[in-house]
This record gives sequence, C-alpha cells and structure tokens, in this order.
Amino acid sequence: MFKAVVSDLDGTLLNGQHQVSPRTRDTLHRLVDQGIKFVVATGRHHVDVRSIRDALGLDIYLITSNGAVVHDKQDQLIFNQTLPESVAAELITLERDPSVHLNVYYGDEWLVEEEMPRILQFHEESGFAYRLVDFRTHPTDKVNKVFYIGEHEKLLEIEAHLNRHYGDRLNVTFSLPDCLEVMHGGVHKGNAVRAVLEQNGLEMSQAVAFGDGMNDFEMLSMVGRGVVMG
Repeated sequence: MFKAVVSDLDGTLLNGQHQVSPRTRDTLHRLVDQGIKFVVATGRHHVDVRSIRDALGLDIYLITSNGAVVHDKQDQLIFNQTLPESVAAELITLERDPSVHLNVYYGDEWLVEEEMPRILQFHEESGFAYRLVDFRTHPTDKVNKVFYIGEHEKLLEIEAHLNRHYGDRLNVTFSLPDCLEVMHGGVHKGNAVRAVLEQNGLEMSQAVAFGDGMNDFEMLSMVGRGVVMG
C-alpha cells in the first residue's frame, strides 16, 4: 500500500471551475485519517495555493512553482531555488513575438508587464492577482519562475532557443500547450517530492502521484506509481 499521495492541481485535483469539489475534499480527509501523507505539487504560486490548502482544511506540504518553492505543514519555507539574477534578466528581456505574454513569480508576487484579465479566472477562488511593473527597472534577485503565455507554435520557438542557449542550466517545460514555464535547471516537482518524502522517512517507491502536464513528467516518472489524467 502506498504511504503518500502527491497531486498536481489544475487539470488534476481541481475541477473545471478550478476549485476543490466536496467529494475531493472528503476523499483527501479519509486518506489523511488513515495516516497517508498528502502533498500538493503545482506550478502555481505559493500565495495562491494557500487558499486552496485552507479550503481543504488539511495541514499539508506545498510544493509550488514546479518545485522551486516548498513550504512545510506549518507554512514555513523549507526550500527555495531561484533563478540566477543574470539569467532571470535575460529571460525577462528575451526577444519574442508581441502576442506572447511575460509572467514572473518574484518572491511573494506575480508580476506582468501588461493586463491579462483572461488568466485571472484560474485564481478567482484565491483572489491572487498579478501586479503591473516595468521590468526594465525591476530587480531580478528573487525570481522563482518565468513563464510565457501564447500560441503553442510561438512558444515552441522560445523553448528551442532556451534549450540551445542554456542547456541543463534551465528546466524548460510546458504546463499547458499555451504556457511555457522556466525554472532553475535543478528544479522540478520530482526533486521536491523526493525531499519532502525523505523528511518524512518515506521513499519515492512508497508514493503515488497524479498529474496532467509535462511539468509533471519527472514526478510521475520517479514515484512508485505515476497516474496521468485522461
């Protein structure tokens, strides 16, 4: 029997309205009552995910920004791997099609350079919202993740360029066909899950994980059983 359950959020644990359904909440409470560890592993920002954890009513580990940030059950930051400042600056100023939108997770904030009201629907329950900034003058010392939103074909060009130029110094992955995410090269959900399980005396083989995107690939590959959503 597995001793830990790890789950992605969007397209996996959350329903079509990006919320935790009553059935899901009850199921997770039954798991935890049986002594099974439950861990959230998402590309979302940690400030955003706190409200989802509160809706669940459980004290759980939060792996956010695809593994760049990890908080324990007491909401203490136990791991944070940011992008090097110079690399973050290059990603922010990267030449791209004007229709591709730049997003930055900087410390406790979500930063953008232009309004994107459509994407806010993913965060209606939490109320988490972006802040407009001028990236030409903004610091790059606390960047956990840079992500680009746009047409898939245009994002494929960015992905190819970043992989050629940076190699394994960056982890470049799609969370959705229209969302390309970029983290430090050593950051992915699999490494973060392993660290959390080890802290709780568990091995990866004792965990089952659920996910639906390419940013879940390492996590699904490394655990005892990886389950891909339909």
